[in-house]
Amino acid sequence: MISVVIPLYNKAAHIADAIKSVLAQSVAPQEIIVVDDGSTDNGVTIVSQFNDAGVRLLRQPNLGVSAARNLGLQEATSRYVAFLDADDYWLPDHLKTLYGLIERWPQASLVSTSHYIKRGGKLYAAKSSLPAGWEGGIENFFEIYANGLSLVNSSTACVNRQRLIDEGGFPVGVKRGEDIVAWTRLALGNVVAHKAIPTSVYNQEAENRSTMLREQEPPGSLLYLAKLLRSHELKAHVGNSIAVLFDRIALVTAAGFYLSGDVVGAKKIAKLMRDSGRVKSSIAIRLVILLPLSVLRLAKQLRHRRVT
Repeated sequence: MISVVIPLYNKAAHIADAIKSVLAQSVAPQEIIVVDDGSTDNGVTIVSQFNDAGVRLLRQPNLGVSAARNLGLQEATSRYVAFLDADDYWLPDHLKTLYGLIERWPQASLVSTSHYIKRGGKLYAAKSSLPAGWEGGIENFFEIYANGLSLVNSSTACVNRQRLIDEGGFPVGVKRGEDIVAWTRLALGNVVAHKAIPTSVYNQEAENRSTMLREQEPPGSLLYLAKLLRSHELKAHVGNSIAVLFDRIALVTAAGFYLSGDVVGAKKIAKLMRDSGRVKSSIAIRLVILLPLSVLRLAKQLRHRRVT
């Protein structure tokens, strides 16, 4: 069976819809665990209204989303744990699809589906190099993940609980990209299975999304990948694939920083790439932050195909 873990921090406007989407699944989970990370709004009160539906609420001081997910991971009673962000929601067959993947690839440490992006009241299909409906084990995870960065996210992932615990869980203290670190740890030397069918909705319209933060520092995912590449412990083909992912995340994140007004953060990502020997990527980022903002906004709009 699958346990569902939902980290919660000041998402009162969205948490009810997230929980309802789990309760409406065509195949039920083993349990639903909401971990409140020291919220200051009325989100906890809203979650309490679902007590009769079997929703379990855990509370901790504000330690960050990684600590919240890790607590849910430790407290879960199932072999597998599916994650859902409190401002996203699932389509009715999400868990059914995950169960199917686990049944066919029981050795997988990580299984995932595709997702839609909600923006401006419309749904867009996340970019992917896999054909619609494709299903299988991912042999070149990092290269496929780099193409669109949509292979897995924190509302499509389902993990083997014990394996993620053994890998250290989610990195505590990382504000952005903490999930990418976890997926990378699981993908190294383990099986990843995926079905290219959208069963989750990533809500870009949500309040207080981490993508809106202006950190003025490279995200933890890039720092982790840079350290991993410098370790020289990877096989050549794996290192090359991770380098492709490293470049892609850096470019997309720097462009996002620049769009949000965080020019300092974008320049620091360019410096990290240069210091990591990724000179072409560093130059590409420097060129991106010279573009008019209108051009980047248009590129963002055209990146995904509208479906509704």
